[in-house]
Amino acid sequence: MGTKSNFPTSWLTIRPKIIGVAVFLATLLLFSLIIYQEYSLSKDDEKQKETEVLAVIEQNIEQSLKNSYMAALTIALTIDDEGKPHNFEQIAGTILSKNPTIGSVQLVPNGIISYVYPYKSNQKALELDILKDSYSKEEANEAIMDRNMRFAGPIKLKQGGEVVVGRLPIFIQNKFWGFSVVIMDMKDFLANAGIDQFTEMGFKFKWSKHKTNSSQETFFYGETNSYDVKQASKVYIKDGNWSIYIYSTNKEHLLLSLLPLLIVALLISILIGFFTCNFLQQPLRLQRELEAQAVQLFNSEQKFETIFNLAPIGIVHVSAENFKFITANEYFLNKLGLSLEELKKITFDAVWREPEDLTKLLERGGRVETDFIHTKEDDTSLRVKITWLKNKNKPNYIFTVDDITERYKTQSDLAELKSRMEMAAQIAQLGYWEWNADTNEILWTDAMYEICKVSKDTKLTAEFVFSRIHPSDVGRYIECSKLLLNGKDCKPYEIRILAPDGTYIYVLGHFESEKNSEGRLAKIKGTLIDISGEKRIKEELNQSYDMVLNQNQRLINFSYIVSHNLRSHASNIQSLAHLLFEMDHTQEQKEMFNMLDSVSKALDETLFDLNDVINIQNNVQISIENILVKNYIERVLKSLQIEIFQKNAQIHINVPAETKINFNPAYFESILFNFMSNSLKYCHPERSPIIHLDYLVLKDRFVLQIKDNGIGIDLEKNGDKLFGMYKTFSKNADSKGLGLFISKSQMEALGGEITVESELGKGSIFNLCFN
Repeated sequence: MGTKSNFPTSWLTIRPKIIGVAVFLATLLLFSLIIYQEYSLSKDDEKQKETEVLAVIEQNIEQSLKNSYMAALTIALTIDDEGKPHNFEQIAGTILSKNPTIGSVQLVPNGIISYVYPYKSNQKALELDILKDSYSKEEANEAIMDRNMRFAGPIKLKQGGEVVVGRLPIFIQNKFWGFSVVIMDMKDFLANAGIDQFTEMGFKFKWSKHKTNSSQETFFYGETNSYDVKQASKVYIKDGNWSIYIYSTNKEHLLLSLLPLLIVALLISILIGFFTCNFLQQPLRLQRELEAQAVQLFNSEQKFETIFNLAPIGIVHVSAENFKFITANEYFLNKLGLSLEELKKITFDAVWREPEDLTKLLERGGRVETDFIHTKEDDTSLRVKITWLKNKNKPNYIFTVDDITERYKTQSDLAELKSRMEMAAQIAQLGYWEWNADTNEILWTDAMYEICKVSKDTKLTAEFVFSRIHPSDVGRYIECSKLLLNGKDCKPYEIRILAPDGTYIYVLGHFESEKNSEGRLAKIKGTLIDISGEKRIKEELNQSYDMVLNQNQRLINFSYIVSHNLRSHASNIQSLAHLLFEMDHTQEQKEMFNMLDSVSKALDETLFDLNDVINIQNNVQISIENILVKNYIERVLKSLQIEIFQKNAQIHINVPAETKINFNPAYFESILFNFMSNSLKYCHPERSPIIHLDYLVLKDRFVLQIKDNGIGIDLEKNGDKLFGMYKTFSKNADSKGLGLFISKSQMEALGGEITVESELGKGSIFNLCFN
């Protein structure tokens, strides 16, 4: 045996370079296989992504087609037994507002387009006979033959555009009446399917149309020469005879992405071949030691040790007399955190959290779940499942140990989660119910009985449930039940439930269906929550709102009466004062009448201003026009040309000539006049006025900015009173404190806003923000 073993050793020793090259090639081949496997997995992953994207697109298309079918069916239901449509435009308008992918609808009696909506954009299609038209007659006749809705497209319409057309044949008393037609714009249809979104994510698409009863396939969407459809994933849409192909562009770069790995594999293979060559050049004594170890690997004892240590479960060899450890595999040692030498110093029963479980296991046989102590690191438990057998030839046991800590923890977490969910439902007063379609049994939770205020021994039947629902809500409940029975979704809605005391409880219900593994309806289930309290609060808020509106109207009426009556009296006083002033009086009397005339004029002006403010704040029918801003700037400047000349003011206008806003012309001129006149009136005494009018767009709003170099305003001191009524901040005799108040009221009456920036002694900036 020694001669046979020395031959290969000597041969390897004297030819280390050949062996190094062989190892290099073997290693490179192994890495190449691994890299090829990675390439295959990546390619499969891209294929899976293609399949998933196609599933999403197919689902989106199916949903669009279902929505179109429901729209066509709804339009068809407008036709009475005599073949006359009713409320076509009203119902069609509602359908289009709720289905943005649907561009128009038609009714086509006897194949002739007679009703279209919207009319303006589709009137060119009227009187077209689709049963004779070369583009539509084939698929229209197929729809009649099948008595099912068929989708055709893409089709170029007579009125313009490329669309997908769904035609639902209508039969009245088993006689063909015509079609209910739904038209979807092709671009919107593709966008809703998700084609645009996934194209941006690196997918290429092709879309084809199959001719009925023929193998002919015509592509109408996608890059026709960019890739071979045989390399792409495919889905077939039966309702439209369409095939959709998808190709991930990432597959084109997979080999390039694996190039770094190939380089690394080459380098590692070179290193391994180099080290192998060096290794084989070691002294002969080391070769003999390696030969001896290689021979031992073929020994049956070594084979057992290898299997023993690589086992995915713990294996323990224990003495039956004193439970001393004989040996244990690596799995068991790692789980306990001990070396074999440390393990042999303790007994098997010492690592059990409950040693009596070991006794039960040996007495009863089978398996047991128990806790081990993680002795090396800390005193934490390791949940294990143990089986055993007794060696017949020797007085010892062999135990197998499987770590189920994670599974046990998961089960505990699930139990805790279930407990928390039940507690949350109880705290939220959320009632849960379900109806079993196979057994016709109805199940209620305790919260359901509490919400409906019935005893838990009440027999639950469909008749009992219907008897508790308010008659006005029964139809809605039945409609939702039908949707669920047909596998469709039902939106949450409010219903009223009759309480035993005769009152009604408002509840909010959520419903859904559950299917079994065969795809059949298994359960209908849902939740109820009592919202009676919220309903009462809402009613109280509505009552409070009505009361505030009533009080506000009374105050408005009072302000009108006061301003009108007082103004009449003020005018009378002014007239009397003027007449008295005309008479002969003493000097003292004349002074008194002068004072009376001044007071009456001030009172009349005050009431006039008050009346203007009331009109602004209560005028809900203010006319709005599209006005040219620069025209009104020029009008105001013309009105102020004397003041501008006297003040030697410079006016800089940076507003484009075509700038327009939607505003009341009189209000705009009044606001502009107030701010421009203020800039002139409150100019700085030591410099000529410079006023800038600039056009800005801030946060999607048009802003007219008026900037001056006047005396400025102390905003810290007077900012909160700046737009107050009769608030003045200068010693100017002409100041009444009403212009800014009226301008702000006019702006806010039309949804506008005024902001201000100012610094005392430097000037002010007013921003007029228009919607």
